[in-house]
Amino acid sequence: MTISASSPTAAHQSLPSVWDSISTLVQDRGLQVGDQLPSIRELAERLEVKQSSVRDALLKAESLGFVKILPRSGAFLRVPGLTLAKVAAPIEMAPADAILSALNSDEHNLFHLLDARRLIEIELAGRTAERRRLEDLLPIRRALEAMLHLTDATARQEYVDLDIRFHLEIARLSGNSVLFAIQQTLMELLRPHLNEVPRDLQRKSITDRSHIAIYETLVSGSADRARVEMRQHLSLAYDSMLRDIQEPPAMM
Repeated sequence: MTISASSPTAAHQSLPSVWDSISTLVQDRGLQVGDQLPSIRELAERLEVKQSSVRDALLKAESLGFVKILPRSGAFLRVPGLTLAKVAAPIEMAPADAILSALNSDEHNLFHLLDARRLIEIELAGRTAERRRLEDLLPIRRALEAMLHLTDATARQEYVDLDIRFHLEIARLSGNSVLFAIQQTLMELLRPHLNEVPRDLQRKSITDRSHIAIYETLVSGSADRARVEMRQHLSLAYDSMLRDIQEPPAMM
């Protein structure tokens, strides 16, 4: 795939509509994380758009963490197809493209990602508590309810989807679209790591109680308490991974 390629023959379409078509094709073909997308030429011909429109959509998708573009190799899927369909819409309005591109330019240290998430999300929680209306909290409550009602047999990926949705809905209500876009990208970069966390009922119980405590601070409108609860919540994952590193690998 040559990202700079373009074709003068096809009609220009808006970037979100092109990306929506690409995400539909990904689902139709059953592509999985790590699979290569069709070439720009093939996508342009199939969608009847300019190659430059496909290129722009893929570059935007890379900046948001949906795909990884490797020079002279092509674009590779970084998130599940179902997730792709859920997050395709924000591609139209996502700001701070340069910052988001930098976030996705390299493989990042996991603890750097977690630290960046804490720095941003703690403040976003406080701002959301300050400015929320009670009716605004409904999407957050629904995500929390869905998490609390998952059974032990539920796939880890489903829990992670709801967990990310819970945190992104909080970030969205902060009113800062740039910080929300960065937070969204951080969560997608963290998604593969979150999916790999072993199932642990005790850890889930602690995490659920922490989610409830965060929600209660949003209901009360206490910015200071929201920051405290979010800091404690995000420290759970950070500290847990530090403990895992301290343990030597088990012998086979």
